[in-house]
Amino acid sequence: MNVKKEILFSDMEEIFFPKNVMSDKYLKSSWRVIDIGTSEYKGKTLVSMKNSSPEDLTFSPKLTGWYKIYLDIPFMFADVCPTVAVKLSSDDSFTRISASPHGLSPVRWMTMHECLWKCADLTGEDIILSKKSANIENIAALSAIRLIEMTEQEISEYKKECDRTETRNIYATDDLHNMFYLCDRLDSYDDFRPMVSAYRNSDVEWLSVENVRPIIADNLSEDIIDDVDFMRAGDKRVQTRFPKWDLGDLLKKIVEYGHNDGLKMSISLRMGAWGMLAPYDGYYFDSPFVENNPELCCVDRNGDKIPAMSYAYPKVRKYIINELLFMAESGCDAVTLMSNRGIPYVLFEKPVADRFYEMYGEYPYELPLDDERLNSLHCEIMTEFMREARAALDERFGKDKVKLHFRAMFSIYDSKYLGFDVERYAAEGLVDTFISYPMRCYEAFNGDVWQDGKQYRLDLDKYTTHMRTKIRSIARISDFDFQAPYTDYKGILRGPSTQKERVEEWMTLCEKYGTKVYFDIMPRHMANAEFKRRILELYSYGAENIGLWDTNTRVEYRAMWSTVRNIGHKDRLADMYVGEGENYRNFVIYSIGGKDFSRYDPVWGG
Repeated sequence: MNVKKEILFSDMEEIFFPKNVMSDKYLKSSWRVIDIGTSEYKGKTLVSMKNSSPEDLTFSPKLTGWYKIYLDIPFMFADVCPTVAVKLSSDDSFTRISASPHGLSPVRWMTMHECLWKCADLTGEDIILSKKSANIENIAALSAIRLIEMTEQEISEYKKECDRTETRNIYATDDLHNMFYLCDRLDSYDDFRPMVSAYRNSDVEWLSVENVRPIIADNLSEDIIDDVDFMRAGDKRVQTRFPKWDLGDLLKKIVEYGHNDGLKMSISLRMGAWGMLAPYDGYYFDSPFVENNPELCCVDRNGDKIPAMSYAYPKVRKYIINELLFMAESGCDAVTLMSNRGIPYVLFEKPVADRFYEMYGEYPYELPLDDERLNSLHCEIMTEFMREARAALDERFGKDKVKLHFRAMFSIYDSKYLGFDVERYAAEGLVDTFISYPMRCYEAFNGDVWQDGKQYRLDLDKYTTHMRTKIRSIARISDFDFQAPYTDYKGILRGPSTQKERVEEWMTLCEKYGTKVYFDIMPRHMANAEFKRRILELYSYGAENIGLWDTNTRVEYRAMWSTVRNIGHKDRLADMYVGEGENYRNFVIYSIGGKDFSRYDPVWGG
């Protein structure tokens, strides 16, 4: 019987070079070496603290043949999941890998997390460890490398699995802002490649990369930037780095990377990325367009200005469409408008009120947003924008050469409530792909806001008091699995009554008009078993495709990603084991730095 070779390297100080980048102290320029004792082995761990950026280290295992490569990352800092970046010498990019505490029992403080990084032929390969290409604001730590030799059958099955394309049904959205924010090393286009290569050998069909240009302030000169007190260190990195790159060329390169990896590529835009509240305001996240056009903001029924720009104004629509055209110049297959970030998009601005008056002989200020006439007008305004966007893309690039995708709300009704008539978009051929994000947003009239003696008419004085004395007077429910229907202003239940009904509504839309829909799974981090349960439920109701928002925050959690990356495998998902074992496991750390805390923590108090 053939016994597979298994090799454990647990002394990181011994195997990595150069030695002058290691120290027994916490230094910003060095990896600290710490003795560690676990239930599996004793060894020496490498650690780099937050905001430190030591040089890369290299390990030459001097092996031939295929191995499964496991990394041991210690969860030994309370509430901090260390992250490392690793690559083989022949790889074109680093992979970020993090310990995964999110619901993965028994992961807890003082636990070693071992996860499968990759399967690879190690002939002539070195393993390179990096902090510069990891998360500069996080701790990096590596305790051991475990290599398990693969059999010829395992190698054959692995290669065959990598070649499958029929399982690809994930719409992944990756935030370009994340790269500027996290990484210390951004010297060339290739340093952005990890955000694309992370999706290799997965069921990702579409990768949508966010265009962050509209939310990067342009009023912060280099001579004062050091005096600005940013909320986070990463915010300053974004503000100083972003202007040094030609975003158009960068997006072209990212799209090229994706196409080379067999991905369909989209560039996406948050439709309402106009700014943020304190303390994130003040230069960073302040939209230059907003600063220069304050008169184009949304206006509530009582005259209050709302910190969002209104699509009722042609200038706002033109600005967004110009961004779409800029994005499409990248060579992407589609541009994606995302309505799930930034609400509202149209309210009671003068052109809206005047148009309503022309149609009905009265102004709409006393009406709730889901009044049929007002909602119909909001939908018409937003549909006009979508027609303009589709026409502009066709004129610049040729009819339907660049697809238009739309990230909508939880249900068709929830989308329409905000002015997005998704069925009309499908019927008119404006949008060919929808991503349904689990969010609802609506007016919560749970107090005395109505006029005396007038049904369904708002008293604007009462309304103003209500809005300013109720927390979240505009209800926003997001990142849920399912939410029961809510009542409209007439007390009528709105929205699908079950998850099955919701899925069937979207799928009927697809069948009727030939569009596609992807169902977003939120929140970002869940136990593997919960991911599996939700996906199987969606499939059982007829869903065919899955969406993943902020996928960049999921791929580095390898234990979780080991399940999520395979959710397109409908033929075997139900029987797929997602617990500890092949892809990850956890075991106990009992000593660090020569101090045994298996019974008493040195500062625990006994």
